[in-house]
Amino acid sequence: FLPWAVSVFWEKCYRLAGFLFPMPLSLQSKGVSRRSGLLVKQIKKLKQQQYNWVIGHNPGALYPVYFGAKNFNAQAAFDVEDYHPGEGNNPGEQRLTKLLMNELLPKLDYVSFASPLMKKKHIEDCGKEGKNWTVVLNFFAADDFKKLPTGTNNNHLLKLVWFSQNINYKRGLEQVIPALDAYKDKIELTLIGNMKEEFYKEYVAPRPHIKIIPPQEQKALHHLMGNFDIGLAIEPGKDKNNFIALANKLITYFQSGLYILASDTPAHIDFLNTFPQHGMAVNLEKENVPSALNKLLLSAKEIQENKNTRMAASAAYSWEKESEKLLQLWKNTSA
Repeated sequence: FLPWAVSVFWEKCYRLAGFLFPMPLSLQSKGVSRRSGLLVKQIKKLKQQQYNWVIGHNPGALYPVYFGAKNFNAQAAFDVEDYHPGEGNNPGEQRLTKLLMNELLPKLDYVSFASPLMKKKHIEDCGKEGKNWTVVLNFFAADDFKKLPTGTNNNHLLKLVWFSQNINYKRGLEQVIPALDAYKDKIELTLIGNMKEEFYKEYVAPRPHIKIIPPQEQKALHHLMGNFDIGLAIEPGKDKNNFIALANKLITYFQSGLYILASDTPAHIDFLNTFPQHGMAVNLEKENVPSALNKLLLSAKEIQENKNTRMAASAAYSWEKESEKLLQLWKNTSA
């Protein structure tokens, strides 16, 4: 407990100090995350043996990756799944994270990015592109998805689905659910996840036409997608990361063959410009959502009948194929 408590104290100190004077990378990293210094300590305890790669995945691991690679004479890599300088609302953490990433990412042997716009943003931040910077999207295994039933369903409702770990505020649902009230005899919404009580009382309890399914294991969740027509990817863009990150749910809908109704973040727009037959983007301002729902209803038959066409098109994309990028990086960079 004591090492953890000490690291928390120094994390706060270094975040404040970052505004006052320049700091070495080792101290910047401790201001980014209390875990960084603890990781470096553990790396120092590791026996000297042959490691080929040191790979990290979150901001607290970035400096330890750099340190560990030098310590073991290994190669260093980092997976950028989110735009970490744009997460949260702590300016000290954001500033140090940006400084650290700008300094270290170009020095690594490869960096993978979870969206094209994330890579573009880091090139802008760093002022250059590092070697072997590659976009690796978070596609899922191909066998997670099964062929979908086509045609209109028995109750003639257009079936929408949204899922997350928690069903709660600030996820875009507040903008969409009230707009669905005027279409409850034409559109059915299913929410999958842990229902938060206050959200349930305000938005779900008064609407018996909304269905709730508890959280599902990944493959079961993906199989469930065959019961729906349209997937909602309605992240409200609450910070810079949300604007340029691709939500896993959008990838799930894409591989499932569902038509996607997405909020108009730059990342969603970029994705749907690449795959225009797979969905549409909508501004979540109150007056825009009903207009989007009307468009979906006018195209309902086509949306339902083209499920397997969309799924066949998305079959060219899977983790089996996307992961080949990493295998090639490991092979070519290690040569």
